[in-house]
Amino acid sequence: METKKLSETQLEVTKEIITQTKTEIRVYERDFIEKQILDITKQRDEMIALKEAELKEVQDILTEMDRLKIVKKPIDIQNEPSL
Repeated sequence: METKKLSETQLEVTKEIITQTKTEIRVYERDFIEKQILDITKQRDEMIALKEAELKEVQDILTEMDRLKIVKKPIDIQNEPSL
């Protein structure tokens, strides 16, 4: 692994990633694959429902901030990193 300091806050790391490729032979039953599709779809739908609830919560918080006239913190241009 090689490292290089780029700045007071950044370190560049160069490393070799070795992966092993192997071939597997698997046998699947149709019933198993159909059940997998149902299970994965159910898990996906549950995750989407959780994320939608989370999104609604933060949207409600933002709406309350708007109602209370809470604004963004001003950007201090002098302390912003240059591009």
